[in-house]
Amino acid sequence: MEKVVLPLIEFMKTVERLCLVKRDNLLSCGGNETDSDHTFKLMFLVMAITPYLSQKIDPLKLMYLALIHDLAEAETNDIPLSAQAQNPQLKEKKKKAETTAIQSFHKRLPNPLGDQIYELFHEFEERSTREAKIVYALDKLEANLQANQYHGGDVRYWGDCINGSFYYQNALQKKEFVSLLGEDILIELERAIIELSRKNMKKLHLISNE
Repeated sequence: MEKVVLPLIEFMKTVERLCLVKRDNLLSCGGNETDSDHTFKLMFLVMAITPYLSQKIDPLKLMYLALIHDLAEAETNDIPLSAQAQNPQLKEKKKKAETTAIQSFHKRLPNPLGDQIYELFHEFEERSTREAKIVYALDKLEANLQANQYHGGDVRYWGDCINGSFYYQNALQKKEFVSLLGEDILIELERAIIELSRKNMKKLHLISNE
């Protein structure tokens, strides 16, 4: 069992680093959200919407996908979505670095865990299943929701981020990957989050009140 336990202990050191990876979003207290904060909230969102999905979905599969979707960033750190939108080469660089990190985990971890993480990561990245598409949509929706939590909706901080104007535009746009799933719960959740973003931006005179 030592050959299994020692790699697992090393892997948990990797998992712990997710608690240190900072994201652009701010928490209500003013501190930066971390990858582990985001993953924790995403898993609760998965749990909350699962009973309302129109098609039968394996809830454990959804949870596993949510759990590992940002795992590679323990090695690569996060590159904000706004920066990727501004620089497509940066987006490609992030993708390659994360693939390399997952391959490294795959080699270092005992099976079946190594195979499981490798397969789940690629399933999410390629959105090759309905479960992966749902978690991908929730990943984006949770991020947009959290963006509105700082100091009661003071979204002016977006403007201080790299290519911050992207966040203002992105927060008000419906996403095709949400509508294509045809799940009422996701469509309504997106609508409510967009409305919250619009309300906060109007309150701060960042967009017209008309």
